[in-house]
Amino acid sequence: MGRLNPLPYLALLAACAPMGVAPQPLPYPGGFALGGLVTGRFQGVLPGNPLFLDADGEALYAAYPYQLLVLKEGRLESLPLPGVPRFLRAGARPTVGLGTGVWTPEDPLPYPALDAFWSPEGLYWVDGEGLHRESALLQRGRFRQVVPWPGGAAALGQEAFFFPEGRSIPLPHPVRKAQSGACGVVVLMDGVYLVRPEGAKPLAPAEDFAAWEEQVYLTPGQRVVSCKEVVWP
Repeated sequence: MGRLNPLPYLALLAACAPMGVAPQPLPYPGGFALGGLVTGRFQGVLPGNPLFLDADGEALYAAYPYQLLVLKEGRLESLPLPGVPRFLRAGARPTVGLGTGVWTPEDPLPYPALDAFWSPEGLYWVDGEGLHRESALLQRGRFRQVVPWPGGAAALGQEAFFFPEGRSIPLPHPVRKAQSGACGVVVLMDGVYLVRPEGAKPLAPAEDFAAWEEQVYLTPGQRVVSCKEVVWP
């Protein structure tokens, strides 16, 4: 990784930003970013709001056109991307979707994923037609989000499919965003829900969220709730 001088990017983003439009807060797993100012588990300044924001236990990742920024131990570093990100997943191997393929720091992967994450078993990904692991089709379905699940993956769209259990459950609305949490899969539909093989239960009204352990970070309002507020039988 190389050190990034953020000033040219700040100038570029400022020149492209609509006049008079206030930046909107973005949640990430462990905090919020507002206009580039990061608070919570990580502290730092980004060159404006990114297209996508995610974090793991060690670093915050911010995806911009042709650039992935990494905030770790108070230092901002950069990796070049060969295109405009379509999605971002943090983890042991950060994963960025580019439409025709998936970028990771080690190798580009030729999968046309709508969403994906790296696991020790390889890349899990969805393309609107099914759940895949590398080149193997695991389950057909109109899935648009995929997140880690114990021993495998959970793929979500109008339904949720849990692999390797092989169990599917219907969902009340199509899933717009999903992340793994301590209590199950946290998803954004018409609000934020908690999804498990037992079903789906509402957690809180929100327009965006990020999950970190038991905490779920919500916008608007920069609120934080516990996933344990959902009671299961």
